[in-house]
Amino acid sequence: MQTSKPPLPTATAREHRLRLFQPTRRPRSLRDHEIVTPWGRIILTGRLGQGHADLLDAICYHAERRVDLEDGRIKLLVDPAKVRRTCRLGGEQLEKLARELRETTIQIKEPKELACIGGLVDHIDIAVKADGTPLTRANPLGGERELWRVELGKALCRLVHKDVWIGYRPAALAGLRHGISQAVARHALTHKRQPVGGWSVDGLIRAVAGPLSGQVLWDKRRELRADSNGLSGLGLVIDTDKIRRMEQTPDGMEQTPDGMEQTPGAWSKRPAVAGTPSGTPEGAGA
Repeated sequence: MQTSKPPLPTATAREHRLRLFQPTRRPRSLRDHEIVTPWGRIILTGRLGQGHADLLDAICYHAERRVDLEDGRIKLLVDPAKVRRTCRLGGEQLEKLARELRETTIQIKEPKELACIGGLVDHIDIAVKADGTPLTRANPLGGERELWRVELGKALCRLVHKDVWIGYRPAALAGLRHGISQAVARHALTHKRQPVGGWSVDGLIRAVAGPLSGQVLWDKRRELRADSNGLSGLGLVIDTDKIRRMEQTPDGMEQTPDGMEQTPGAWSKRPAVAGTPSGTPEGAGA
């Protein structure tokens, strides 16, 4: 469990309750796709899956410095080597996911206090000092490695400012084999309390994937159970048709924006190199 206050959450609750990320590592490209959940309603254009969630989690988790810009966006200083290790990605895969994160547009229709149209990541660049030289870290293999300057999109910034903060170590989630397991774990970790007796397996699957039945639902159950060891490392235990949270969840904790310390500071940039219905679904807790 994290012991110090980070400049950002790993994620926010509605990031996963609103189903921004498809419960798969092979997401489809969507256009003006409406998603309605008991926690709100969004319209999404883009391609977002659990690999993109891994990347965004890692960027936020490994942020070394945060600066709040006047227009409401948030600027971060991030070590890309740590992000790559956490996500278990090669350089080309990382760049592809980063492009798709930047290209996605999200319109939050409900809840009204989060309503906006925007993106998750607006810009990724090499961080530089005031004199224009890159900010670097020592590379264990020799030489220096450059750091990233990441500007979060306004839609994500709205969530960071107004939604509940969730903290967990993203490497454990990135290590799960199946996208449905990642999505279910992320959704479960957004809840402070579990239902009496735990969540329904089918209820959690439908909460992250929408209405499923027949062979498709059976396949998702099988994939989820295949990741049971990894889920237990996140404090989630599959018990027959239920998923229960252990009394102490080692990698998950709820955080609130007002209770987190914001790290001040700034650094310069050089020219860019990268351009609800009411009710609770079956098995979901508060």
